Amino acid sequence: MIKYKFSRALFGFIVLWCGMLPAVSQPVIEKGKFSGDFGFSGMYYLPDSLIGAEEVKSKVRGNAFLNLNYSIGGLSVGTRYEFYLFPLIDMEKIDYKGQGFTYYYADYKNSFIQVTAGTFYEQFGSGLALRAYEERELGVDNSLLGGRVRITPYKGIYLKGVWGIERENFDFDYANRHDYIRGLDGEIVFGELCPKIAEKGFALNIGASLVSKYEKSETDYYFSLYPGSDSATQAYIPNNNIPANVSIWATRLQFGYKGFRVETEYARKNNDPNLGNNYIYKSGEALFLSATYAMKGLGVSASFVRADNMEFRSTRQANRQTSLLMINYIPAINRQYSYPLIGNYSYSVQPNGQIGTQLQINYQIPKKSKLGGKYGTDIAFNYARMHDIRQDILPLALENGTQTGTNGYQSSFFAFGKNLLYQDVGIEISRRFTKCWKLILAYNYLTYDLFRLQGHGEMVYAHHVAADLTCKINARHALRLELQHLTTQQDLGNWVAATLEYAINPHWILSVGDQWNYGNPEPEKRIHYYNVAAAFVTGSTRVGLNFGKTREGLLCIGGVCRTVPASYGCGLTVTTSF
Repeated sequence: MIKYKFSRALFGFIVLWCGMLPAVSQPVIEKGKFSGDFGFSGMYYLPDSLIGAEEVKSKVRGNAFLNLNYSIGGLSVGTRYEFYLFPLIDMEKIDYKGQGFTYYYADYKNSFIQVTAGTFYEQFGSGLALRAYEERELGVDNSLLGGRVRITPYKGIYLKGVWGIERENFDFDYANRHDYIRGLDGEIVFGELCPKIAEKGFALNIGASLVSKYEKSETDYYFSLYPGSDSATQAYIPNNNIPANVSIWATRLQFGYKGFRVETEYARKNNDPNLGNNYIYKSGEALFLSATYAMKGLGVSASFVRADNMEFRSTRQANRQTSLLMINYIPAINRQYSYPLIGNYSYSVQPNGQIGTQLQINYQIPKKSKLGGKYGTDIAFNYARMHDIRQDILPLALENGTQTGTNGYQSSFFAFGKNLLYQDVGIEISRRFTKCWKLILAYNYLTYDLFRLQGHGEMVYAHHVAADLTCKINARHALRLELQHLTTQQDLGNWVAATLEYAINPHWILSVGDQWNYGNPEPEKRIHYYNVAAAFVTGSTRVGLNFGKTREGLLCIGGVCRTVPASYGCGLTVTTSF
């Protein structure tokens, strides 16, 4: 079998389709539209033993991609080429290395139907059953190669069907894969079906999903009788006891009336023995619930999430340290921050066992009041708490060292586990004093189980304060100063950080920053992580240059995280769209 045969054949079909377009009608072709975007991120690496930045054999490394799309009427075709042969070291750490056409599609749609052949992204509901998406910063690309059909039989009624093989980094040998995904989804939007409902301020949507993955089993699977034990206490499962088909079904509801809105989704997965759950046969389930209320000057949101044995991957032995081959997604309900000092204590969603709540209250003190001042004052309070789930262990079903099937444990649905994984109590105050000056003050108290969430360390208790001061000098010039301090007696000790940014609209952004781990228990590691950067923007093109040090830490987006290694050097980024 020639490598890439399957994907090249499909790409060749799309190219042929594009090539036939000029033969249709020259006047029609002139109405077509080309679009695309290009991105490059490169780095010249220098070693630094103090921060753990290792010597890199190829000192100059870079990631690059090019998207090309062509559309005419209801037809669109496109492709993406990625060049990651010598990737940045953080991508190499997660095995995101290679090159090739990683995305190619042909799509046709009208008011009734949309048909996609090739590579595509898709999400059902909040993602509990299916989320095929891309997050370039994380090195996540869970696209599907296959086909998709969307039908709108009547306005307000939407149906979807998908079939595909999930992308596995730069392994394009799809013809030799023994796994694929199938899914159906339907949704009714009553506000579109019956406009009078929307006119009275009501919103009501209901939906349901069914997703199934097939994986052929050809080998026996070994598991530990007791997690963490040595090989002497292992048993095995014959491959004929492993289910080839594993499915998830989900239902969802969205309801709103004027300023009130509630959204919920429940999903259940049938038996899915895999590496992540130590090959147990227990069903998985997840519940996501969110409610919001907004009126003038006040907004309140509350969320609840529970996930139990809900890790769902295309292959049962996929790498658990990455999001590789993940089919579904558990929404993160805790507040997301851009402050770098608390970024290393971002919460990473635990699909196999978590339960938690979140509350956020936003209030605006009225303008021209004694407390609110001329422009008003915004106050935001947030609270998030995540636990593991309570597990009552069940005995294994064994016959001469062979597992015949066990649920592993049982768990009461609303019972919180004894281990606190993450807690965030925070308040943020934002006030504009004049047309020029604006100040944001923030405080957070964090509790973070470093061992359970990152695999090392202990429970961290941290106080974080931040001040963000902006001065809009005039229509073209603005200056921003960000100051942070993090206090903790665990992990690496106290930190202080500062960033000064100067913007000259519409083209230039200049910044200088430093993070100093002055409280590190090892004096020789009380290091300054400085960074100097400049960016030039013109139209849709941005060119950025930076020089400095990056500490080893955690990068999280929406509860999906990866570890970023320490680095030192000069970086260049270029992005443009057309």
